[in-house]
Amino acid sequence: MLSIPAKEKNMNKNVKCIPFPNIENAYIVISGHKNKNTGNGVRKCMSFFYDSGMVGAEWEPENGPITVIYSCCKEHEESQPHWFYDYCTGYGNWSQLAVNNEMLPDAFLDGNYSFIFSVLAKWANR
Repeated sequence: MLSIPAKEKNMNKNVKCIPFPNIENAYIVISGHKNKNTGNGVRKCMSFFYDSGMVGAEWEPENGPITVIYSCCKEHEESQPHWFYDYCTGYGNWSQLAVNNEMLPDAFLDGNYSFIFSVLAKWANR
């Protein structure tokens, strides 16, 4: 079995960014958080992330909208630390309606991850 290394950026956080095979700049993102309301005290999160260089688009299948974020420098007045870019803006740039309009739930249930990344690439490259 081929082993693909996790992205080495911001590895001090509890986020692992695993490159998706055969699609450049596409990542499966896995993270965990404490949650006392679950049986083991943890909540897992999995999302799809596409990086166009300075703009990223992400979708978390369970509840998430398509979110578009912008890489920026720490000195930018609206900058926030980010798990992929060092700093970003844009957490308010999202669309829940686009998830169904773009048919992402169907693609996820069909295992059509390439389609999901093509949609995210479109959003990141706008």
